[in-house]
Amino acid sequence: MTMHTPRTSPADHAIHRPHLLLIEDDRDVRRILCDELQLEGFHVYATATGEDGLLAATQQTPDLILLDLGLPDLPGDEMTRRLRHLTDAPIVVLTATDALQERVHQLALGANDFVMKPYDPRELLARVHAHLRRHGRSAPLHIGRFTLDRQLHRLSVDGRDLGLSPTELAIASVLLEAPGQLMTREHLERVVWPDQPCRNALNVHVSHLRAKLAAAGAGDLLISVRRSGLALLADSTTSR
Repeated sequence: MTMHTPRTSPADHAIHRPHLLLIEDDRDVRRILCDELQLEGFHVYATATGEDGLLAATQQTPDLILLDLGLPDLPGDEMTRRLRHLTDAPIVVLTATDALQERVHQLALGANDFVMKPYDPRELLARVHAHLRRHGRSAPLHIGRFTLDRQLHRLSVDGRDLGLSPTELAIASVLLEAPGQLMTREHLERVVWPDQPCRNALNVHVSHLRAKLAAAGAGDLLISVRRSGLALLADSTTSR
């Protein structure tokens, strides 16, 4: 079994970071997909066989499943049917065929959507986000001027959606665990990327988060203190 399993982090208590199950036997495709999805902030659990994928579906409680139909041990029909019996999570089928009959058949078995191989990463991510929005389960959390909507995987300020990426959302959620409290960049890196800390990536995502807050008229809420860290204020009057 090939696994990409992030450790539990404090961020999980502030926001449910979507857990994706990828069932794909092609090692290169599996690696590329895992990298792309993890860069978007998702937790990814990947398997190379149908049997391992079915086991993971019962143990990992995925929010969405990406399923390759050409697995070496189980036919696509059986995989879709058995997965649908195990979970109500959306199933996005990765397929090399564009046959209408096959698509209709997979939908009847319980699949929710299709992505054609070779896939466009932008299309794949757009479909993943769309299905996660439709199938979210958590209630919004209000923190000062912020509203964290776990169901829609978004953060708004003064009722205005900031349009954050999953990684930007994870960073903001960690900071909102303790509004106004400085958190070191090292701590944020460990929480957001528990397996692969990357300082340059944090700087880029923080810059995007700052720009989106500024566009919403809340740029003063994100505080950066050199050599100390970052803080996100719940409102403009919160003391540092």
